[in-house]
Amino acid sequence: MNYLFLDIDGVLNTGRYSDYLVKNGLCETDEDGYLFDPEAVDWLQYIIEKTEAKIVITSTWRLDGDMQALWRNRDLAGEVVGVTPTLPREKAIGKMKIFYGHRGMEVEAWLQNHASEPYNYVILDDEDDYLETQAEHLVLTDPMTGITVDVAEKVIGMLDNLCISK
Repeated sequence: MNYLFLDIDGVLNTGRYSDYLVKNGLCETDEDGYLFDPEAVDWLQYIIEKTEAKIVITSTWRLDGDMQALWRNRDLAGEVVGVTPTLPREKAIGKMKIFYGHRGMEVEAWLQNHASEPYNYVILDDEDDYLETQAEHLVLTDPMTGITVDVAEKVIGMLDNLCISK
């Protein structure tokens, strides 16, 4: 099984597309939130077609609504099989409010609770808030451009080569 842990802002919702919409006086949102960059959406579709990865949403968008409904409403590629849990920062790190790797802990918790071995996974995000042990699974995007051909090819190559099995 291939899993794609997917952030939204800076990955599908890009600065480039937002700038284009504003410059042309077009609406940046619909009933589901900010519009996604069509180029980034096309590259996501390419990734899904090549890898058959199941999508797990890591984005804060998961806190605002039904991600499966968003995928249906926008006719996006792939199947959203879940969202990462929201872990309270205080519980995860004591009394500190800032913690490197917090989103990584959420990915780890999702994998422990839902993934059956063997599995492959890639994390696609524009920020590095992951655990050191997840570095080989992380692909960072430029928030201005989101998913590009280079990002898509890297994700596909990683899903073809990574496998977690104990």
